[in-house]
Amino acid sequence: MDENIKNSINMRADFFEKYYTVPKEIKPEVESFIDEINLLGETSSDAMDFESRFAATGLSEQFNVLLTKCVPKVYKMSKEEKQVVKETKKEMFDGKEFAKHVAKETLDYASVMAEEELIAQSRKRMIEDDVYDDYTRASNALDIAERAGGFLTNLFNKKKKKK
Repeated sequence: MDENIKNSINMRADFFEKYYTVPKEIKPEVESFIDEINLLGETSSDAMDFESRFAATGLSEQFNVLLTKCVPKVYKMSKEEKQVVKETKKEMFDGKEFAKHVAKETLDYASVMAEEELIAQSRKRMIEDDVYDDYTRASNALDIAERAGGFLTNLFNKKKKKK
């Protein structure tokens, strides 16, 4: 078996041991999965072939499903990792700027939702009052007039420029 394929298989198999606690009831499932990827590795010509077949045969999905059935292990971060997290957190959640951003997004969302609700209520009222068809016809006529006006304005502006 190709060395790169072995590495890919070992990485997936070790992933369960390094980062998850596998419950006893699914241990046979995990072992069967590892046997399947070993068999796939033995029949693959190279790492690219293995990876494409790993995805195509549904083993990728099976791997993800098995992970959801396992319990993540507690991981101790190194000082360097903690520093990176701290810097990232500071950049992302820089007090005032982040609060302003969240407040603006919340207000924008609330404004859009309120506008949509008003439009829906207005439309419902017009339907109940049996004037919705008239409104739609008038609105469409205005749209057509605006487009025609814009077209004519552009046409006259082009003629003026030529003179």
